[in-house]
Amino acid sequence: MTHMIGVDISDKSIKIAEVIGRKKTTLRTVCWSPLAPNLIRRGVVQDVPAVIAALQDAFKKCSPVAISGESVVASIPETQSFVRILEIPVMSQKEMDEAVKWAVRRHIPFDLDRVYLDWQPVGAVRGKRKQQYVIVGAVQKGVVDPLLQVLDGVGLRVIALELEVQAIVRSILPLGAVDVHGILIVDLGATSTNIIFFDGGAMKFTSSVQVGGDDLTRALAHTLHIKPSVAAEKKATIGVLEREGEEDVAYALRDATNKMLLQIRKVVREMTTQLQGDQAVRAIVLSGGSANLPGIQDVFADVFPDIPVQMPTHWVIILAEGKDGKMPLSAQDASHFVTALGLALRDVEYI
Repeated sequence: MTHMIGVDISDKSIKIAEVIGRKKTTLRTVCWSPLAPNLIRRGVVQDVPAVIAALQDAFKKCSPVAISGESVVASIPETQSFVRILEIPVMSQKEMDEAVKWAVRRHIPFDLDRVYLDWQPVGAVRGKRKQQYVIVGAVQKGVVDPLLQVLDGVGLRVIALELEVQAIVRSILPLGAVDVHGILIVDLGATSTNIIFFDGGAMKFTSSVQVGGDDLTRALAHTLHIKPSVAAEKKATIGVLEREGEEDVAYALRDATNKMLLQIRKVVREMTTQLQGDQAVRAIVLSGGSANLPGIQDVFADVFPDIPVQMPTHWVIILAEGKDGKMPLSAQDASHFVTALGLALRDVEYI
């Protein structure tokens, strides 16, 4: 039976998911562990031995069972990667390699000798001129090399390193979703938010803003003059929902959430000026741990009127019930593992 492990290492935590099976894929176990401050900064490993120790510790905190595989796909954060969706003429593999490199030179602010570059076709060949969409990823070697040292130091067999946004899409949308159009995925993390536009079987736009759930916690703590730990608890239980006796919490969080969404809306507006034809946003899908904020869908609906806002449902099918009739974790808790799940599902797609 196929085992694949997805490892998502962020500035604040390590999240791991192991899935099994090919035709019928199910989640076997998950692991989570916090990271000490400054071990990773903006996705870059600062202390290899310390992160190795933290990853080893994370593997000891799996539930409901211990990890049994050793093949791993790990993520590279969007903030440390160059991602572009390019449209180029269909040509031979060698010619496309050169065409991609030439196109990338015009966009990235550093020398190609300092980066790892990869690309793959996405979507179908279209038009009489036979144009092809390709997703191009470039990451500085200074980001990739220490991450590989960490994974090797734990004794894992690295199958691939993958851009975070690719894993998020795979986790949320069904494989081969060529008939899915106009989906805006907003992945709300603790320190940043990924924004991905998916249309006709391919990502057409990706971006990120450096604001997330931690900013909401800090804003609430500052406004109400309470400890961050208390603010985090109130954020998780009350959110922006007005409850008797807790109206000040809802008002403060709604104001902070609105400010965050205005940054997201600005990115979406910039995106729409770049897109052509009828590639309009038809639905918004929220993911990530901060998407669990009570009432956040209502705030999104206010900022993006006339666009349906929903939570992901596709990946819930891998949360199969065990022999005891229980899932390994709830759908709400699984939202914290969206990237790790998408990484682990890569094996099912590519083997």
